[in-house]
Amino acid sequence: MVDLAILVILALCVLAGYYRGTIYAAINFGVTVFALLLALLLIPTASSVIKNSDRLYKGMLYYFEGYEYVSSTNVEQVHAVAADVPAEELNDLIERAEMPIPMGSAVQKNIRRLAYAEKGISTLGDYFNQTIVDVVINILSMLVLFVILRILMGWILRTFDVSLEGFPVMNRYDGVFSCGIGFLHGVLFVYTLFLLVPVLLTVVPRLETFLNDSLFGGFFYHVNPLLYLVPTT
Repeated sequence: MVDLAILVILALCVLAGYYRGTIYAAINFGVTVFALLLALLLIPTASSVIKNSDRLYKGMLYYFEGYEYVSSTNVEQVHAVAADVPAEELNDLIERAEMPIPMGSAVQKNIRRLAYAEKGISTLGDYFNQTIVDVVINILSMLVLFVILRILMGWILRTFDVSLEGFPVMNRYDGVFSCGIGFLHGVLFVYTLFLLVPVLLTVVPRLETFLNDSLFGGFFYHVNPLLYLVPTT
């Protein structure tokens, strides 16, 4: 099911590229990349709206319960001081906790630089919980920003296309190049869509079964560079 959905997205993007032509497809792809980069840069601004709402933020801290990743492997470590936990022991704990990507590396990064020291957060359980919530908020903020920016920029591009009565088409190999760009566009869209996977897995861990049974789904989740660009705080 997951593989079929991915193939449909890729096929639609290839067809769209072929129909629009190489120049339009290339500009359209560039617009998506720009919207994605701009969304990444604006994450702190968008996420601050949620983080500044005590009721909403505390509700998310309670709902996601990052403490469970610690207690499921070593309940005694929940209240341990994060800075005092040896690196090897922390690595082992995170590995056994089987956290969604990129939660494990985000927790390690935040503990290593004591990211929440100014908030008075020091225990291992609190670092797990706080990091997971912050990453979830950042991912959701980025996706909302991307959708808004992409729709707006797409409308502007379409307006130019109509005013110019269509972008020019290459005389040779236009279909080949436009399909190739459309495929790359589809891959980028799927990578972006799969940013939701760690959020879903944090809430419903059993969904990982579908990814393990999916050839393409496992790839886009486990080899997704966008996941490591999301801020950890």
